[in-house]
Amino acid sequence: MSDQLYKGGYDALVGGLLEGSPDVRLKLVMSGFSFDADDVNLADGTVDEFDGIGYLEIDCANVAFAYDADADEYQLTFDADEFNLSGGSVTPGSDDAIGILVYLYVDGTPANDMLIGFTDSGGFPFNGANTEIVYTPHPDGMLVLRAAA
Repeated sequence: MSDQLYKGGYDALVGGLLEGSPDVRLKLVMSGFSFDADDVNLADGTVDEFDGIGYLEIDCANVAFAYDADADEYQLTFDADEFNLSGGSVTPGSDDAIGILVYLYVDGTPANDMLIGFTDSGGFPFNGANTEIVYTPHPDGMLVLRAAA
């Protein structure tokens, strides 16, 4: 798999759901993860969330989706965080983490929470290995949208 944007992210964008301070979250996912580009919600496929003990999904802080005129692109940005309790470690899961799912939390119901994107860039696959799992987003944002040239 590679980086993927989902129809849910497009729907959230045109529906104004990424304006202001959207509730964006990140999940580590394992090999059973399966969604198609035209999927909208978490109920449309299989999440297969990482299951190492001590793992927690990230509820992103200081989320912004804004236009950067210098780069001529929209950027989804948020603070770095950890996929574990602060200072804690994560045990290996039943399978390797193969990437990060980005989604818009609506109400915690898979049929309503919206897929935004997926990335397997940055050292995937890996397992918990009894360590902290820190995610540091790229300075330009995790998700960048540009007009076609």
